[in-house]
Amino acid sequence: MTRINRRYFLQAAAGALGAIGLSQFGLERRAVQYGQALAQSTPRKVALLVGINDYPARERLYGPVIDVELQKQLLIHRFGFHPSDVHTLTNQQATRQGILDAFDEYLIKPVSAGDVAVFHYSGHGGQVQEYERMRSLLDAANRDCIDASCQNTTLVPIDYSSRGDAVVDDIMGHTLLLLRSLVPTENLTFVLDCCYAGGGKRGNVVMRSRQTELEVANGNAPLITTLEDDYQQQLLNRLGWNFERFVEAINSPVSNGFVVTSSRASQQSADYAFDGFTAGAFTYLLTQHLWQNSQPLSLTLPAVASSTTSLSRYSQIPEYDPQDIPRVRETPVYHLQPVSPPAEAILLEATGSKADGQVQLWLGGLDPISLESFDSNAEFTQIDQTGNALGTIKLLSRNGLLATGEWIERQTSRSGAAPSPLLQERVRGIPEVITLRVGLDATLNEAEKAIAQELLQGFGAIEWTGVNVQTTNPPHVLLGRYTDTIDQRMALSGVSRLPAVGSVGLFSATQEPLLLNSFGAPSETVEAALSRRLKAPLTSLLIGRMLALMVNQNASQLKVSLAIEHGSSRSSTATRGGSDDAILIPQQTDQGIEVIPVDDLITIRATNSELTDLHIGLLVIDAAGEVNVLFPPASDDANADIVRAGRSLSLPRLRAAEPYGITQVLVMASAQPLQSALRTLRRIAPAVRGNPRE
Repeated sequence: MTRINRRYFLQAAAGALGAIGLSQFGLERRAVQYGQALAQSTPRKVALLVGINDYPARERLYGPVIDVELQKQLLIHRFGFHPSDVHTLTNQQATRQGILDAFDEYLIKPVSAGDVAVFHYSGHGGQVQEYERMRSLLDAANRDCIDASCQNTTLVPIDYSSRGDAVVDDIMGHTLLLLRSLVPTENLTFVLDCCYAGGGKRGNVVMRSRQTELEVANGNAPLITTLEDDYQQQLLNRLGWNFERFVEAINSPVSNGFVVTSSRASQQSADYAFDGFTAGAFTYLLTQHLWQNSQPLSLTLPAVASSTTSLSRYSQIPEYDPQDIPRVRETPVYHLQPVSPPAEAILLEATGSKADGQVQLWLGGLDPISLESFDSNAEFTQIDQTGNALGTIKLLSRNGLLATGEWIERQTSRSGAAPSPLLQERVRGIPEVITLRVGLDATLNEAEKAIAQELLQGFGAIEWTGVNVQTTNPPHVLLGRYTDTIDQRMALSGVSRLPAVGSVGLFSATQEPLLLNSFGAPSETVEAALSRRLKAPLTSLLIGRMLALMVNQNASQLKVSLAIEHGSSRSSTATRGGSDDAILIPQQTDQGIEVIPVDDLITIRATNSELTDLHIGLLVIDAAGEVNVLFPPASDDANADIVRAGRSLSLPRLRAAEPYGITQVLVMASAQPLQSALRTLRRIAPAVRGNPRE
């Protein structure tokens, strides 16, 4: 199979993309100075983290226990929780009674006003029928509690099925509301990474729900155990509430603390196969975001939503409650500012002798898109409590989020500050050979899969792989056929533009249409689709993957920021070295991040706050997955892409043109010229249909 080598892709450009683009060429890191909150008086901080993998075989999940570890490491090392105050329940520990008892023991009894409390749940979600008493009360409150509308969402403990499928031992959403009301602090955060609808395997992903969305829509929900009704009454007695007060609390837009959910009440949450491990798509992206940033909840969730919609493109939009109150617009996710600088990894322990200097690392702060750049030869800088460099660790190997490395340089802190276990990215180890893995979806029959395998072998740098949720090398894209079942599911998500039923095209790992123009006529064969239409979008996806392995906006120390305008909207973004108060804020719609209408003009202005000149490149990817290099122009002028030190540069204005518009704009900044690398990219990228430039 012919493969594109990254040296070919970057020919004659060694060191060229060393900022927002590439960091594997050994940029010298600047220390990140960070005011420490540890020296201040802080409230007690407690957390209860629940993760369940080991459901019955047909409902098994693979990521919740990893979610617990992701949250645990984040809370301890980024937000300053004491390890003894972070309590975990996993698998067989997470029974219904075990969860309720632990909540009472760790989040209610020892907590005082002003303390910080966090509850995280990763596992299946479900829907159950409301009690008759609650039905009548909700009806009286004009909640139209009939049929499927009179169901309540639930957390599904490990022992939910002890009474059979008709009656379940779940924990209702209304019970969680009562528990929240009993926690004696307003600084409470619930993070729930589970489905309230969905279910089953989709594409290369398991959805975190006991039921399918069609079962939920049809009102096919089980009854809830009477134990739950009795327990709710106990909680009401502790609160001194009657049932009318309970219904008022259900209807109230304001409640104790924050609730952050991985998807909307009618949507699905993905148990997602990343490179070498599985985790909740939402939990990983949320925790990774919080390793790098700290904004109010109202800004954090839209930023994370722009990432979750790229993994589960239409049907996973995170939400938070309550909304539209000043506290949500002013308070960080955990009611806390971080107590440590941004980081990509944690130094766990020494694994070898002093002589060989080997250490074990946890890589939970890395962007999931760039994980394959950290298998070996990548380097991290250890920092002290104020962000100053203490030494360098080189990666030897990686297994999921755990890695083995060795010291290659060590030094004492220049500031005298204590060392920390935090590690920041220094050098990437981008793979010598970069490929795009295409999974053959179950919507293709065996004969079609055989044809696809044969044809894909002739595509350069593109390889086929099996569709298996447990694989350590999951596919980046699925080849499949758009079926009636997928169409019904997409319709429930409210998506308006959809392929023709029966057509062949490209899907995301969650079996959602990835590129609309990759789907042809319903009667088209797999052979015709691959021979005539799909090579160009697959090549563009490969190029996008190359770029993704190179992008390091959050880790880059170059001081670069962008201002982006279209219509009346304005947003901005910066590298880690740029302005702290410039952050991209994607606007949400019912289908995810903001849609830029056709014919809207987009203006981008890049600001170089460095003391030296920088080189700038502008790339656009349309909804067909096709890439176009718009800046610098294809000329021999070596200085055409320069933005001078301390100056700004307006890039060519863009227009979202028919038929596919613009889905991604990538601005690359570098201390070295970009022309050679972008010239290579122009040669291997297919031409964009239509000109997105004004």
